[in-house]
Amino acid sequence: MSAVAHARPDSRVPASSEPRHQIGIAARHAGVSTSALRQWEHQGLLTPFRSPSGYRLYSDADLARLRRIRRMRAEHLHSRGIRRLLSSATTPASRVAPDSRLDGPRLRSLRMARGLSLKAAAERAELSTSFLSALERNATGASMASLRRLMRAYGITTLDLFRRRQPAARRVRPQDREVLSLGSEVRIEQLARSAVMLEPQLFVLGASATSEGAYDHEGEEFVYVLDGDITFWVGDRERYRLRRGDALTFPSTLPHRWRNGAGGETRLLWINTPPTF
Repeated sequence: MSAVAHARPDSRVPASSEPRHQIGIAARHAGVSTSALRQWEHQGLLTPFRSPSGYRLYSDADLARLRRIRRMRAEHLHSRGIRRLLSSATTPASRVAPDSRLDGPRLRSLRMARGLSLKAAAERAELSTSFLSALERNATGASMASLRRLMRAYGITTLDLFRRRQPAARRVRPQDREVLSLGSEVRIEQLARSAVMLEPQLFVLGASATSEGAYDHEGEEFVYVLDGDITFWVGDRERYRLRRGDALTFPSTLPHRWRNGAGGETRLLWINTPPTF
């Protein structure tokens, strides 16, 4: 069989997005070795679904993406160029929802609901008026640090930034996660739809992802590295380099910043409590 029995996806998921092929089968379909697939994953070219036991599972859409990567490799394109070309194409539905990008008009609505002019909001968030205007017009992206300053100015959390607000549920399947993308380098997947006292999220960081500055807020944080390599700076003196399997906890009130150091994609389980981020 091409899929492990205990990781059977919902039968309602389209076959093209159903993660069901193990790595050996995916490699044969793509015409490459399994080590090549692992290398491409490390380089951030593709992130397969992981079963509860840790098996990599690929959908039919993933196989098509792998074949495209193989063709670009044959044309001697380096990984950064391939990532750029792939990001400009349609992303498979099993990875990122089509409405997942940070929504400028929604940010404008949040600002206006608080009775703030563009200039007043920019001053409160310590951002330039031109930057905030571009952000509301979807003409630019936002770093984690600048977005956090804006969220603090408006008194909101990341939950307020998701376009699709789904009803509460105890179980959240991978294909049902709400997703927020900050440009092409940071993707946040919401892992819970009924939690009250905590906010669990999956962060998927591209090769050059960085918070671009420090930020702080109320609460406490837990970070667990699923794959990759990341460096955190916490407070004035603490620096931590985390690799796969490492975990970090710290008070959210301490200014913190981070940078992906994997040279490819890094995936984090990130929990805030209470949900103040």
